[in-house]
Amino acid sequence: MKRYLYVLVAAVSLSCTKNSMKYSEVISEMYSCHDTTQWTTPDLLNTLSGTYDWRYVQAWGRGGSYESETDYSGWILTLNADSTYSMNGADTVFYEGNWSIENSWFSYTLTLDTSVSTLWGQIVFCPPYLMFYNSPVDGPDHLYEKR
Repeated sequence: MKRYLYVLVAAVSLSCTKNSMKYSEVISEMYSCHDTTQWTTPDLLNTLSGTYDWRYVQAWGRGGSYESETDYSGWILTLNADSTYSMNGADTVFYEGNWSIENSWFSYTLTLDTSVSTLWGQIVFCPPYLMFYNSPVDGPDHLYEKR
């Protein structure tokens, strides 16, 4: 009987633990997925519309690397098909305005009316993940997940 009690407690404990995602691995795989897809501007504009939850940030610098799954927890980005957006920063900040994408010869970036720090950098999109790749200019890379 005691043995069954231990098994029951262990099962409940395991079911209550958070399934931790390896977002650094997701980011590593996103580059090849994004490149393979070869997005066109119209396709990317149509596909990006939706609601995204912030998931992860990683950065590298002289002092080493940094990563977090909690820094911007609760931040929600909504990109509407009518080119408007809103960013709800877990009730601490709120941004809204118009959005578009800018296509340079090698990448896309999000253009906004108001600057939002977690949305800086090149767009790397591999559904359901959207990353703002800012590490080429020594900034953080932010990962969002589409609902």
